[in-house]
Amino acid sequence: MPQRKRIQVSGIVQGVGFRPFVYRLAQELGLTGFVRNTTSGVDIEIEGTQTDIDRFLHFLQVRKPIAAVIDRLDVTPMILHHTRRFEIRKSTRREGYTRIAPDIATCEDCYRELYDPKDRRHKYPFINCTNCGPRYSIIQETPYDRSQTSMRSFVMCDECTAEFADVSDRRFHAQPDCCVICGPWFVLHDLRYGTVERENAIEKAADLIRKGNIVAIKGIGGFHIACDAMNTRAVQRLRKKKKRPAKPFAIMCDLMHARKIVHISKHEEKCLRSAIAPIVVMRKKQRDIISDRVAPNNPYIGIMMPYAPVHYVLLETIPYYVMTSGNVQDEPIVKDEDDVKLKLGSIVTHALTHNRKIENRCDDSVGFVYPSRGFSIIRRSRGYTPNPVELPDSVPPMLALGPYLKNTFTLARGYDAYVSPHIGDLDNMETLAFFQEMIERYQEWFRIEPEFLVHDLHPEYLSTRIAQEYKKPRIAVQHHIAHIVSCLGEHRVKSKAIGIAYDGTGYGLDGRIWGGEFFIGDLGHQERVAHLEYLPLPGGESSIRRPYRIAIAYAAVLCKKTFRPKNVPMTEVRRILNILNDQQFSIETSSMGRLFDCIAGMIGIVREITYEAEGAINLEHIAGSTVSSYYPYTLFDEEPLRIGVAPIIHGVMRDLLKGVRPSTISAKFHATIVHFSLAVVDKMSTIHGIRNVCLSGGVFQNRLLLSKMVAVLEKAGYKVFVHKRLPTNDGCISYGQVIYADKRRMIDKPIGQGNVKQ
Repeated sequence: MPQRKRIQVSGIVQGVGFRPFVYRLAQELGLTGFVRNTTSGVDIEIEGTQTDIDRFLHFLQVRKPIAAVIDRLDVTPMILHHTRRFEIRKSTRREGYTRIAPDIATCEDCYRELYDPKDRRHKYPFINCTNCGPRYSIIQETPYDRSQTSMRSFVMCDECTAEFADVSDRRFHAQPDCCVICGPWFVLHDLRYGTVERENAIEKAADLIRKGNIVAIKGIGGFHIACDAMNTRAVQRLRKKKKRPAKPFAIMCDLMHARKIVHISKHEEKCLRSAIAPIVVMRKKQRDIISDRVAPNNPYIGIMMPYAPVHYVLLETIPYYVMTSGNVQDEPIVKDEDDVKLKLGSIVTHALTHNRKIENRCDDSVGFVYPSRGFSIIRRSRGYTPNPVELPDSVPPMLALGPYLKNTFTLARGYDAYVSPHIGDLDNMETLAFFQEMIERYQEWFRIEPEFLVHDLHPEYLSTRIAQEYKKPRIAVQHHIAHIVSCLGEHRVKSKAIGIAYDGTGYGLDGRIWGGEFFIGDLGHQERVAHLEYLPLPGGESSIRRPYRIAIAYAAVLCKKTFRPKNVPMTEVRRILNILNDQQFSIETSSMGRLFDCIAGMIGIVREITYEAEGAINLEHIAGSTVSSYYPYTLFDEEPLRIGVAPIIHGVMRDLLKGVRPSTISAKFHATIVHFSLAVVDKMSTIHGIRNVCLSGGVFQNRLLLSKMVAVLEKAGYKVFVHKRLPTNDGCISYGQVIYADKRRMIDKPIGQGNVKQ
């Protein structure tokens, strides 16, 4: 007996070949009806026997396209229409929203065609299909149709039109479908003389780079700045021009060449070759193939595989490219040609660009593989954005504005948290404009009008000031509480846990700067139960840039001694000691990040910080691997418990006087943190009977510390949770803000002109 059913599908079901897949499946099973995109997903109406409809629903989920994600299937019976065929219908608009697919790395089928001399897209740098290519970066509005993307200005030729309409073709309804006849093209701009070349533009750009030039290259989500990674002069010149003296650059190369310069595990290879194609930070091999200036004094280097067709063509000329974000310091990545000369003209001589507009900029995602726990994200952007992160409980429409550094915002409703791509540090007009632009787009795409605003507790953060401009109820959430709750939320842990937040800077509930905190609580309540003792930062932020100042201050306050770090003149030491005597020029902090800076400053491995956490990163990298001893410390039995670090500073000073190697001091310091962390956790577990522990905060990007902490805690019988879908740094804050604010609004009702502080 024939029946008719309506199937509403929500999830990532547009731009991933879902409608063609549905069409072919219906044809295979002899079903009639139609499929169409809507602003809320995909609608399907089918007629056939119950058996065939059941098979259709089963195959719909188990055979869906690789990039598709089905969140929900709603099936309702309908009146029989007696249709005779199955068709793909024009998209419709209605109330609701649909998820947008992220940009997808070039698939194997397109790669084969790219290098097939007989294929009409041979070496065409915009080759794509329903399984790969741009999505998020080209979309303007939903539903995802060509007319709603930046491909709307390219009219398909007859051959592309034919394959677009051919259900048996891999490009059936592939919205960015194009070829050399009807699609975008690359041109090479000489920024010095204003000349433009189209013929062999990519090859000419690669040749310029081979000769030592620095070139801007337009990719999927913005411009990269590229140079030859084997040319030390070019790399050093790029460092000087970009004002980036030490921070590591990432390398783009193929897998064969990557194996020559880094150690690659099976899991790391899987990440490199995935549809996301992130930058994966891996351990170097001791080989002089690429310049040592790519990642100076660093045992790791970030590698990314080519993920756009143009990258494959570029790699034919040079095996290793430095590929760094095309921006000036602290500003968003450049995406428009008009900004290249204005923003990057002092860095690059040429720009390899194309005439397909980038609608939504998106930096490369970055992370590393943590053994047994998968890929640990440092920067969540291309390949992930705008996929939502599931929330542990349903929330009303909310907008969380995130932190000051490494900003992301989160727009949420129901169980979906749409975490923005990496925005950056909110300290200039360009980043602020990007921040506000993406909030507006997210609200439009996902049809979410927030009922509540959430922001950081810090009264001077720009995100806090922005929240105050909205005429909405708002809630302030303490920085490190948001860290801990974000980790619990990721893992859907609703019971109580001991949370360890090791971070750089966060405004505390007592008005001081936190960063070395222990909490006990759940998704809706967190109590601070322990912390590093408060210590002064002479001159405030200036001490973060010059860690030797912290070393001098901690030695003076804790050990009552005048400590002079290596290469620091005595006049500078006296000046810092004078600043300490005047409290108005110092702030107090319990930050673990600052304690790392102190030890780095004492050892003298960095005099002035040129990028965030440089001192702590260098301290991790020099640590010896065979040291098991640790420095003494003190646990003051107060409420909250206070961790005294004076014995640690004493111990480091003694070791320096004895001539102990910096690698040994660093290893002992790392072991000390692990030791007192376990001691605090054991004490709290004994009192409260809790065996769950979660770790969050930027300090846990330290692989050495993270691995030792997890190993020791698990050996002691604790269940340990670390971030998996979000960064452990401040990129996770806005997600945690949403969860905690939702719980707190039930307890402390927010008002339009005030804040609930937690």
